[in-house]
Amino acid sequence: METASYSKKYIILEKASLMFTKYGTQSLSMDDIANECGVSKRTVYKYFQNKADLINQIFGIRITRFSENLGDITMKSENAVVELHWFFKYYKEVISSYSPTFIRDFKRYHLQFFLKYSKVNNEIILPFFFKNIERGQLEGLYKEELDREELSPSIMNMLGYIFNDDSLTNIENAHGTLDFFGKLLMHRLVTVEGLDELNSQNL
Repeated sequence: METASYSKKYIILEKASLMFTKYGTQSLSMDDIANECGVSKRTVYKYFQNKADLINQIFGIRITRFSENLGDITMKSENAVVELHWFFKYYKEVISSYSPTFIRDFKRYHLQFFLKYSKVNNEIILPFFFKNIERGQLEGLYKEELDREELSPSIMNMLGYIFNDDSLTNIENAHGTLDFFGKLLMHRLVTVEGLDELNSQNL
């Protein structure tokens, strides 16, 4: 019984997540979500107090997954250069999952959650970059004289610029900007050995 209950809640979370990120939060009602999930509205309210509670739980899960996926990238990458390459590839997938409508609604109507979600930059992404830079320096692939604190504003500003409703209106442009920034940052970081690694990996 408990497994079935968890399964229903999981289905609601997954389907509602896809609906919100595609259509935004304001145009969807709990009735819409119930219909899409094939359950009654009463069932939805069994697991979630209201739409705000549903949104909060969805994006708590998304933040956790994002952090876990970065951990997987670190573990599976043979060195810092490959790790950073896979980060940018994964980040492109992440931004592709959000529509401009969703970002607009999230900022306008769910500011508390948006601010919480924005902390991902400082609490997850920035530490990831710091560890990546430290790893690259230890491996001899990044320049020793790099100042992480000096680089961090540029990194955060660029990611913040990409992750907004105006940029995501044209996802191809957002991807192109991210590719350009990734290559620019990589060449700012690497030593001659790191450049050789870039070329050998065709990154």
